[in-house]
Amino acid sequence: MNTAALQPETLGEPVQHQSLSRLNDEQTTSQSSDASSVAEIFSKGSINGNFRTIYFSGHNAFFNKGLTQDTLSYGGKLGFKTAAYDGFSAGVSAYVQRGIAHSDDPAERDRDLGPNITAMGEAYLQWEHDQFKITAGNQEIDVPYASMYDWRMAPQLFQGVSVHYGDDANYLSAMRMYRFKSYIDNSFKKQTTYNAGFDAFSGIDDEETDGFWGIGGARSLDLGPVQLNAKAWQFDYDDYARMTYLEAQLSKREGDFKPFIGTQIVRENNEGRELLSEVHSRVYGVQLGVKHNSLTTSLGYDRIEPDKNSYLNGALVTPYAHGVSSGPLFAQPFLTTTQDLGAGNAYAFDINGALREDVFIGARYSFMDLKPSESAASINQSEYLAFAVYKFGGNLKGWSITEFIALQNQPGQEKNYWQNRLAMEYAF
Repeated sequence: MNTAALQPETLGEPVQHQSLSRLNDEQTTSQSSDASSVAEIFSKGSINGNFRTIYFSGHNAFFNKGLTQDTLSYGGKLGFKTAAYDGFSAGVSAYVQRGIAHSDDPAERDRDLGPNITAMGEAYLQWEHDQFKITAGNQEIDVPYASMYDWRMAPQLFQGVSVHYGDDANYLSAMRMYRFKSYIDNSFKKQTTYNAGFDAFSGIDDEETDGFWGIGGARSLDLGPVQLNAKAWQFDYDDYARMTYLEAQLSKREGDFKPFIGTQIVRENNEGRELLSEVHSRVYGVQLGVKHNSLTTSLGYDRIEPDKNSYLNGALVTPYAHGVSSGPLFAQPFLTTTQDLGAGNAYAFDINGALREDVFIGARYSFMDLKPSESAASINQSEYLAFAVYKFGGNLKGWSITEFIALQNQPGQEKNYWQNRLAMEYAF
């Protein structure tokens, strides 16, 4: 197994918030062959997918004393991508999720593993030439606050058009997405993770929007002894907010120990109907760390400026990353999401690395000194996380197992909230 593939894909996305497929070193989209005839479009195409069994065991879930959520489900993905003909190719996929001995009480089932799902996933047409690519239809995207986040049975997907030029480190990209499919939806909708179908405590019910557009890019520069990586994105979330996201990292290029420093700035303001009320959010972050072989250690800090007249005291509005326990902020817990907790100061210490070629482990401590309103007390939330990934070889090649266990406590809560997440996957 290539342990480098288990390293953070971006500075701001911790290893434990990457996709299950990436943690398991799975190629989610196979490289298609070139076809010289119409018949070869299909005969040279490729099948890809996975089978997963996932078990979430939560106790005092979200600090509800005595609430246990034990949820076991199985399912997976089956996909097909055609060979390319004159640069054109197409891809389709489907997802299934089924429960095993679920409780009859919805409160005792995990929100994302509880529902039975039979869903069309990807269904796209793509044209690619050199480093230029256009994709139209149902597709995966990976940009700040709008990504697969597929630590579930089915990932988040988007319906629209995307254009990309460049490689992974140097690129320009633009997209217009009209519909969205969450973890638990069977179809694409003109809704977000703030709607009642995903968030049971939603205040906007089933209000629809026209999606979002985004434009951004990244640049990597060799500055002699150090490497500079930077990215910038502008997003317009229809009827929610406009976001500017900036991130940069400076790291030592050579040596046994490679220190790095990162910064991030996020600014957001009102847009359209302001479905979540006024939005004036300002976030400033810094991250310090060092890499030694496969081992990465980092300390992250984010300052979310309080604003009593803004949504959730100045917190970020993220229509496609609300309640998904993932995101690019340097200080991010595992069981909850920083931008859903309020404004103030957020801290995180992370360490992870490969024990050997087939074993990857890590741990993380985060502290959320955040207030959901001006008059509220800080939640002062601590979270302790440990995780491991094991990939089988030999006759069991393709199989992997992942284990995450996290505990949260808040001074004002009577009981600690903890959850165990265990997953077995066969990827092909």
